[in-house]
Amino acid sequence: MLEGPLPMSIGNLQQLVSATFSNNALSGPLPGEIFSLSSLSYVLDLSRNHFSSSLPSQVGGLSKLTYLYIHENNLSGMLPDALSNCQSLMELRLDGNYFNGMIPLSISTMRGLVLLNLTKNRLTGEIPQGLGLMNGLNELYLAHNDLSAQIPETLESMPSLYRLDISFNLLDGQVPAHGVFTNLTGFTFYGNGKLCGGIQELHLPSCPTKTIENSQRISRVIRNAVIPSITIIFVCFIVALGFFLLKNKLRLPSTRVAPSLTGDMYPRVSYSNLFQATNGFRTENLVGTGRYGCVYMGRMTLDKSVRNVAVKVFDLEQSGSSESFVAECKALGKIRHRNLIGVITCCSCSDFNQNDFKAIVLDFMPYGGLDKWLHPGIYASNPVKILTLMQRLSIASDIAAALDYLHNHCRPNIVHCDFKPGNILLGDDMVAHVGDFGLAKILIDPEGEQLVNSKSSIVGTIGYVPPEYGEGGQISPSADVYSFGIVLLEMFTGKEPTHPMFTEGLTLVEYAKLAYPAQVMDIIDPLLLSVEKTREDINSYMYSVTRLALACTRKRPTDRLSMSNVVAEMNKIKAHCAVEVIRECSYE
Repeated sequence: MLEGPLPMSIGNLQQLVSATFSNNALSGPLPGEIFSLSSLSYVLDLSRNHFSSSLPSQVGGLSKLTYLYIHENNLSGMLPDALSNCQSLMELRLDGNYFNGMIPLSISTMRGLVLLNLTKNRLTGEIPQGLGLMNGLNELYLAHNDLSAQIPETLESMPSLYRLDISFNLLDGQVPAHGVFTNLTGFTFYGNGKLCGGIQELHLPSCPTKTIENSQRISRVIRNAVIPSITIIFVCFIVALGFFLLKNKLRLPSTRVAPSLTGDMYPRVSYSNLFQATNGFRTENLVGTGRYGCVYMGRMTLDKSVRNVAVKVFDLEQSGSSESFVAECKALGKIRHRNLIGVITCCSCSDFNQNDFKAIVLDFMPYGGLDKWLHPGIYASNPVKILTLMQRLSIASDIAAALDYLHNHCRPNIVHCDFKPGNILLGDDMVAHVGDFGLAKILIDPEGEQLVNSKSSIVGTIGYVPPEYGEGGQISPSADVYSFGIVLLEMFTGKEPTHPMFTEGLTLVEYAKLAYPAQVMDIIDPLLLSVEKTREDINSYMYSVTRLALACTRKRPTDRLSMSNVVAEMNKIKAHCAVEVIRECSYE
């Protein structure tokens, strides 16, 4: 119920990213100071108030803004050309005001615009032809104005436009018959009494024929000028089409495999949806990079609520990326477990430039990858707290449970094939989730004897792959067990398997063997010691953890523990630690 004007001092909030003032009783002119805040990058919502006067030219200062909502106010005057400086805008709503004059042609240069709503104003003149050149525009609302002349034919060649409302204007002439104009639910034209033609289902009157003299004049023009031009354009089109088809034939596989994430349980999302959710895949939203692409943080409306998501975008120029996308979709479509990354849906379509686009939408993990927590010195730009003994044991128990589920409790069984700290993500309450199934292999039979695409020499990440893979051995669940053992040692020693100290035959496993059983405290992560009170208590846990890790990393696959046994051992160690923590808290 806020009243009165917005204070000019709002321009002092130099770090403001999002500002929402909607549904109040604010009045007076819009302060130009709020439009000078270059930090505004998400949303500025001034809708449903009583602001008056014009839209100041300072609006062009919102060059980073994604959503601008000023609908349902009392603004008037002409729309400023400075709007075109807002090149990051995806949605612009100015409906329900008293803007007059013509629609600025400069708006058509806003290439990222997905939604433009100018409904219920007093706009006059023609609909600019340039609006039809905005390839990414999905929704265009121009109803209840005083727009005149014919509908621009350029609008029918917009592949992205699926909603067009031009009703209750003064438009006349021929209605185009292609594109959005064939969509009976997406195209609204009521209240324009002089429109004619279009597809038959619109039930508009036929357009009047021209006089014979005009027809002859037009025929001469066509014969003398247009036909040669069309011939040249047609030849150029055929040549360009040939190059385009050849390029795509070389770039894309001949057979497109449909992902497994289909059905009603997975929401359908478009490139436009993900573009909006990630603020145009901005660098500020980038949370990680991998072998086959990048991961962006986004915000999407799902199940009528807004939530954070992770959008994994595949770099299709990278060899093996498309295959990784298909493999990950197949694997994620078969699994459900509290310690596996939650999949929301996938997207396989074209971007605004008609290039192939593939992405998977996942639950967002607020605490990021485990690797950043184990080696904070490497990621100094993103400092984190040091993991305690109990936190490390809980994470180890979580990821063991995830692998046990993949190996023994989902049908068909799955081998992860790329188990490492970078693929272990920490969610709410520091619960660990295993992700990145781009290299996962699905077992053909329950016993795990035969595998799909079982070539093992290139699967996994150096340092975490088992020794048998270097000898061309068969992919099997025991390989994941080996990787788990390496990760367990890394969690408690603070040493990566590719640490520079491991040379001349010394490996992380051999490093642990040399210390086990008597000197395990000599190899413990110094960071862990810095947050725990007594070395004596840690010693027994370090002994148990090292023993378990060495049992997982035995050279022969058949000598290693199964993941079900690993889970049992981890639960024992974790439970014992939990009891000690409770006793210590009770004593204090």
